[in-house]
Amino acid sequence: MAGAHEAGIDFRGVAKRALFFAVVLVLAVAALAALPGIDEVRTEFSNAEPGWIVAAAGFRLLSMLGFVRALWSAFDRVMPWRRALVLGLAEQGANVLLPAGGAGGPAYGAYVLTRLGVPADLASQRHAALFLVTSAVSFGAIILAGGLTAVGILPGDAALIMTLLPAVAIAVVFVLVVLFGRSSPPQEPSGGRVRKLLWRVWRFTHDGVRTSLTLVLHGDPLLIFGSVTYFAFDVASLACMFQAFGGGAPDVGIFILAYALGHAGALIPTPGGVGGTEGGLIGMFVAYGTSLPLAAAAVVGYRVFQLGLPALFGAVALVRIQQVLAHPPPKEEIAARYEAHRW
Repeated sequence: MAGAHEAGIDFRGVAKRALFFAVVLVLAVAALAALPGIDEVRTEFSNAEPGWIVAAAGFRLLSMLGFVRALWSAFDRVMPWRRALVLGLAEQGANVLLPAGGAGGPAYGAYVLTRLGVPADLASQRHAALFLVTSAVSFGAIILAGGLTAVGILPGDAALIMTLLPAVAIAVVFVLVVLFGRSSPPQEPSGGRVRKLLWRVWRFTHDGVRTSLTLVLHGDPLLIFGSVTYFAFDVASLACMFQAFGGGAPDVGIFILAYALGHAGALIPTPGGVGGTEGGLIGMFVAYGTSLPLAAAAVVGYRVFQLGLPALFGAVALVRIQQVLAHPPPKEEIAARYEAHRW
């Protein structure tokens, strides 16, 4: 057990989070069971087509590999591909266990790289940029899907307030974030503990946005490819679950809007967004005209893979990371390898 602590893995803490995750999952299932029309949901499950369920799992795996590709690119492909694969899977597993709105995985990844000798500021900034770039893909999807549906290029029968309004609102936020990243960094205040704490948060966010812009404009172009495939294959996984239950999903523009907006429920601080994500997705699909039984069946089935596969592969990756941290390569060698990539 001492060796585990030396390796930086708190198994007791992980076990507690896993138990909390299980409790939250049980409560979420109980809440879903109380939904009106749940008997119809059971009927949907009994009629599911296995081929589409297998396809949903396959697309989820491809989505996970898309994240690994984006992670590798965010660090200029300096780390070996196998290490990027293990770290990327571990981070996605951490996202399931840590209630941090999707930021738990990048925070864990930055911690691991720092322990291995990567400069702390580089590890944290690149992971912050990775989180922002992958999130920006969702924002971009809302802008495109909402705008193109509103003007009739993409099919979809929904009011402008449900299509154009989200697109415009996200576009405004997007522009403000870019302007923030291109502005001068905030000056450190002369005194005051609270003021300095707020300045550190502000400066970290500013550095993360600026690093994101630099990576997108001048970094590995496959960062965008990895981020887009991470998003697109996950959308495809959910679409397959709708097909597994007989189809009836909204048109593509509306589908992407409901998917991207519904995932805002993941911001609720529970492990893996359990409860919040399901509620957000089901609520958005119903708001866009999908029947409740179909939306509930498809979302619940999709979440089995969205949570289960990262947890499964992430657990294996965490064991591998424990072994690496227990017998790390020379920190001086790692630091020198990454030093040239600091900006």
